[in-house]
Amino acid sequence: MWKWNKKRKQQERLIAAQEEANRLEAEKLKVGKRNAELSAAVLAMLAEQKQKARGYTMPDIPDFVTPQGKKPAIAMDSCAGMAAFANSDPQFYSSFPGYPKLAWMAQSSDYRSVPETTANEMTREWGEVKIKGDSNKDYADKISEIEQRIKVLGIRDLMRRHIETEMIFGRSQLFIDIKGHENQTDLPLLVNGTSLSKGCLKGFRLIEPIWSTPSMYNATDPTESDFFVPSKWFVLGKEIHADRLMTLIMRPVPDMLKPAYNFSGVSMLQLMQPYVERWQRTVDSVSDLIHSFSITGLKTDMQNILLEGGQEGMAQLVMRSQMFSQLRNNQNLMLMDKNAEEFFQFNTPLSTLDNLMQKAQEQMAGPSHTPLVKLLGITPSGLNANSEGEIRVYNDYIASLQEAHLRPQIETILNLVQLDLFGEIDDQIVFEFSPLEQMNDEQKATITKTKADADAVYVQNGVLAPEEIRERLAKDESGDYSGIDVEDVPESPEMELFNNADKEEKTTDTTRD
Repeated sequence: MWKWNKKRKQQERLIAAQEEANRLEAEKLKVGKRNAELSAAVLAMLAEQKQKARGYTMPDIPDFVTPQGKKPAIAMDSCAGMAAFANSDPQFYSSFPGYPKLAWMAQSSDYRSVPETTANEMTREWGEVKIKGDSNKDYADKISEIEQRIKVLGIRDLMRRHIETEMIFGRSQLFIDIKGHENQTDLPLLVNGTSLSKGCLKGFRLIEPIWSTPSMYNATDPTESDFFVPSKWFVLGKEIHADRLMTLIMRPVPDMLKPAYNFSGVSMLQLMQPYVERWQRTVDSVSDLIHSFSITGLKTDMQNILLEGGQEGMAQLVMRSQMFSQLRNNQNLMLMDKNAEEFFQFNTPLSTLDNLMQKAQEQMAGPSHTPLVKLLGITPSGLNANSEGEIRVYNDYIASLQEAHLRPQIETILNLVQLDLFGEIDDQIVFEFSPLEQMNDEQKATITKTKADADAVYVQNGVLAPEEIRERLAKDESGDYSGIDVEDVPESPEMELFNNADKEEKTTDTTRD
């Protein structure tokens, strides 16, 4: 009986050991399965991120932008097929960040400074309506009416916001609001005296790109002028012809990327993002470093504290630390055990941090070609250092942007204003941008004196006649003698003395008689 019980217990132990082994094996298989699932999920996530890095996803357009039952034209294009021809990293950020993210980035002064500075500079001196070439017609009243109408419409501020919106989102549009055309927005707009009459213009409306998407464009024939150029747009459920929208895109993308960017250009914020993120990371790192640049320590005998352990030992440690912290400034004492304690301190050198921050900040001006003195108010340092050369180059750059992007739209606005006021377009009336570099009074006086001296030499040597000099002065609108009568030439001082002497002689002869 005893042997049977012993044998039964051995069998039970074997069975229990086998069950434990089976349980452990099952747990092992379960863990292995779980690890395999996690590995598969990680691989899928990495593959998805890699695909996103290489591909160009469709832009997110609000549902109410496209009319109910219709789809935007860009839905027919496959960005995935185009991405196969693109490098995995064509630039710092290879895909369109989306309008919500760009709007979020525009809240930061580091991002917003460039669009505001550029928009203000492009409209700072603005311009004036003038007459092209020489004309005998009197345009003074007509030009005055045009300038007054442009001022009432707020064109200068509208163009500033137009530029700023384009630089933030990559595209900006101005809707031409014509009286009586409320139900004809899907039809072309012909800017001429036949289609539009006096009093036709209601105004212009700025439209941010999130509210519009193309409804029709040519994607089949590259030989046509409208290839990948939308002919119509959906604007909050309404279809509007491209002729009625003045679209501003200053940094266009290649054709293969236009659908992915909702037919917008590259936002200036997107170009600045790598540089701004580096600057902000540098500032945070320097701030953290300054906050904890010094590490102070106290070497003390902790053997008794560790041996005793428990709450009592911890209380002694905390009490010693608190006493050390309370007494370790320059106004109090620092008490230490001369045999069992030692004070030490590690300090991080801060001598080059300002240079690191300056270099990181200067890089933010690179994408926009903006001098630091304009963008950040930082003036050059050093002997005889100045920013005149940089500002001169920057003014040339702004002038080129005005001619390339603003002039076509301002000419359209000028033609619409003429039709609204007079019912016809006069090609002699043009808009001319004012120079960005303005001279002070001393510089203007110096140039005027130099010209006067040169004119005197020309007249004295018989190269020019006084009437020719007067004609030039009369046509110089920026001078003090603009509009003088060219024919009413005053007598010279010598001739006036001669005439006075002749009159006195005749008077004397008459008295004698």
